[in-house]
Parts: sequence; C-alpha cells; structure tokens
Amino acid sequence: MKPESSLIIRCAQESEAAELSALAVAAKRHWSYSDAQIEAWRADLEVTSADISDGILFVAERSGRAAGFYVLVESPSRWLLDDLWVLPAFSRQGIGRALLEHAKQTAVAGGAAEIAIDADPNAEGFYLACGARRIGEVAAPIDGDRTRVRPQMLLALYRS
Repeated sequence: MKPESSLIIRCAQESEAAELSALAVAAKRHWSYSDAQIEAWRADLEVTSADISDGILFVAERSGRAAGFYVLVESPSRWLLDDLWVLPAFSRQGIGRALLEHAKQTAVAGGAAEIAIDADPNAEGFYLACGARRIGEVAAPIDGDRTRVRPQMLLALYRS
C-alpha cells in the first residue's frame, strides 16, 4: 500500500486560474445543483489571474495536484472568506479543515479578529463543525427551491 502524500498549502500561481475555476465549478456541482444553475453561477466561480495576483489565495496541493483553495478578502478587523473549495475527489480527507485553519492563521497574522463567511447551505455543517456560528441568513432562491437561503456565519479568531 502506497502511503498518502502529504498536503502542501501554498500561494496560488496566476497560471492556475483556469484550473482553480474548474475546481470551484466541480465542487459546486458536487452538491447536485442543476446544470442551468451552475451556468448561472459560473462567473461567480471564476478565478482570474488578477484575482490571484491581487488577492490572498492559497492552494492545497496533494500529489502535485490542486485539491482545494481558499480566498480571503482583507478589511480592518473582520476579513471575508470569499471562497473555500475542495475538489470532490479529495473530500472528507481533512483538506477543507486544513485550508480553513490556514485561512485563520493568515487572517490573524494580518490583524483580523474574525472571519465572515457567506456560506452555501450545503457547507453550513462544515463551518459549524469548525467553530463558526450562524449570525443570520440572506435569501438566495434558485429554480426548484424558492426558499433557499445562504447562511451568514462568523468565525472568531484567537491570537496567541
């Protein structure tokens, strides 16, 4: 049996924009949204080279392959977790938790006290299990689910 390769979290490279965009689409599609809905969200899921060069974007890599990534948006005290995606083939392997922990450390180093999360309803349980709390919701209806909402969450950061 071959040992599982270790996880590396590193800064994204501009040349990875298309690969990370496809990763985000694959991860969103994993939640069984319709093809039409995925297409409606495609622009929101796109990662551009400018996003990478101008932002805080880290990639989780396993066996030389991008397994997930996150994007943070800076502000004076409450940063925003703009994206956190894990490729379905790598789900339930601790990659999401590792990315979120890295994001927390990055935000603390930048002076943040909290991370705000505008979560997909399917990801709420993950964020709750990682210590976030729900502070509200926003209406986010889609075809077939007019009552859908996106949980608004907050993750408190502790400085050592």
